[in-house]
Amino acid sequence: MNIMKKSIVILMIFTFLMSLNIISKAENEIEENIPDINGDIDNNDDINASLDDILSNNRIPSEFNSIIEKSDSDGNYFNISKNSITLDQEFSGDVFIMCADKVTIDSYVSGNVFICANEVEITKNAEITSSMFCIAKDMNINGGIDLNAYCIAGNFNLGENSYISKNLYLSAQNISLDGLIETNAMISGDSIEFKENCIIQGNLNYSAPKEIEIPENTVGGIISFSNNTIKVNVQDIAKQRVKQIVFNIISYVIFGIIVFLILNVLKSKLITNVSDFKSNIGKYILFGILGLIITPILNIILFFIPFVSRFAFVVLGIYILVLILASITTIITLSKICADKFKDKIKINDIIRTIIFITLFCIAYKLLKLIPIFGALLTLITVIFGIGITIKNILPAKEQNQ
Repeated sequence: MNIMKKSIVILMIFTFLMSLNIISKAENEIEENIPDINGDIDNNDDINASLDDILSNNRIPSEFNSIIEKSDSDGNYFNISKNSITLDQEFSGDVFIMCADKVTIDSYVSGNVFICANEVEITKNAEITSSMFCIAKDMNINGGIDLNAYCIAGNFNLGENSYISKNLYLSAQNISLDGLIETNAMISGDSIEFKENCIIQGNLNYSAPKEIEIPENTVGGIISFSNNTIKVNVQDIAKQRVKQIVFNIISYVIFGIIVFLILNVLKSKLITNVSDFKSNIGKYILFGILGLIITPILNIILFFIPFVSRFAFVVLGIYILVLILASITTIITLSKICADKFKDKIKINDIIRTIIFITLFCIAYKLLKLIPIFGALLTLITVIFGIGITIKNILPAKEQNQ
C-alpha cells in the first residue's frame, strides 16, 4: 500500500476515534484550581490537575510521565506521552493513547483500544474485549483481541499464543503470523510469513510482491492473492524525466550543429541571406502559412491525377523534410543573425560563434517547449518561420526577374 493510501487510512482511523470519543461522552476539559501534585509544578495546574485524582484512586501506575493523562467518568483512559506507557491494571472503558515511545498492554481492557505509537506490545496476559485500532512502527501481539484488529505497521508479529476472534485488517512492510484468526484476514505487505501454528479459520485475502506458499491447513476458507509490486517512486521518475530532457536537448543541439555545418559547406542561402530578415518577416509568415496549408491540399490533388501521381510522393517527401527542418532552420537563422551582430564583441571564428548561439537557442527552445500551451505555440511559430524562410530562399531569382 503506498503512502497516500496509508495516510487516508490513518485519517479515517483517527476520525473514527474522535467519533467514539464523542459517543462515549468523554470529558474534554481538565479541571482547574486543583492543588499541585508535588507542590512544585509551575503554571501547569490546568494540564495536570486531574492526574492527582487518578493517582489517589490508584487507577493507573504513578510512574507515568505524560504530557496529558486522564480518565473520564465512564472509565475511558486517555494518554499523550513522550515516554513509554505500560497498562498493567484492568480498565472498564476505551483506551486512547498517542506515544512517541513504546506502549505495552499487560492487562484486561473491557473496551476498544486506539493506539498511535513507535512500538506496541500486547502481552500474553492482555485481553481486549472489543476491537483494536493501531498505527505503529513495530507491533507484537501475544494476547487476545475479542473482536477486530485494524493495524498499520512497519513490522507486525502475531505471536504463537495470540488470537483475534473476528477479522484482521493489516497493512505492513514485514508480517509474521503464528497465532489464531477466527474469521477472515485481509493483509497487505512486502514480506509475509505464515508460521507453523498460524490458523485462519475464515478467508484469506492478501497482497504481496509474489504469491506465497502457505502451509497446508493454515486457511480454512478461500485464499485470494493480488500483486502489489506496482509502486510509484517519484524520485526515480523525476530522475528519468530529467535524463530524458537532457538527452533530448543534447541530441537537438548536435542535430542543429550538423544541419548548420552542412548548409555552410553547401553555402546555402538559408545562412548567407540573413541580413534582410527584419524587412522580410511579413513574407516569411505569409510563405510559411501558405506552405503549411496549401502543400498538403496540393499533394492530395496530385494523388488523384494519374500522370502526376508519382510526383505527389516526391512533393510529400519534400514537405515532410521541410517540416522536420523547419524549427531548426528558424534557430539557425536567428543564431546567424546574432553571430553577425556580436562579431565585434565575440572575436572568434564565425562558424564557432554561430555554433555557440545555435547551442544556446536550441537549449532555450527545448526548455520553453516543456511549458504547456506555450510550448505548442512556440513550435507552431518556429515551423511557420522555418517553412517561410525555406520558400523565400528558393524563390529569390524569380522575384528578381519580375
